[in-house]
Amino acid sequence: MTADETGRKQPDTREMFLRYLLDKVREDPYPSLQHLDMIEESLTPDLVPEYIQVLIDKSKESEFPSGEVLARMQRLAG
Repeated sequence: MTADETGRKQPDTREMFLRYLLDKVREDPYPSLQHLDMIEESLTPDLVPEYIQVLIDKSKESEFPSGEVLARMQRLAG
């Protein structure tokens, strides 16, 4: 976060971009792998738990979760 002229905290451009893509992934029943790649390329450590939660929620929506999405979660979870 950065402060504007009035001293109010504003999200930085990376966070704004990431939050936009996270919202798109939340809304899309079949998230774009390109969007997931873009998120992971820009992801900051403080947003990793939120991103993993989005992926978990997406996986719960499907009877057969995507192996690709599960592998992404595994890689990010360490």
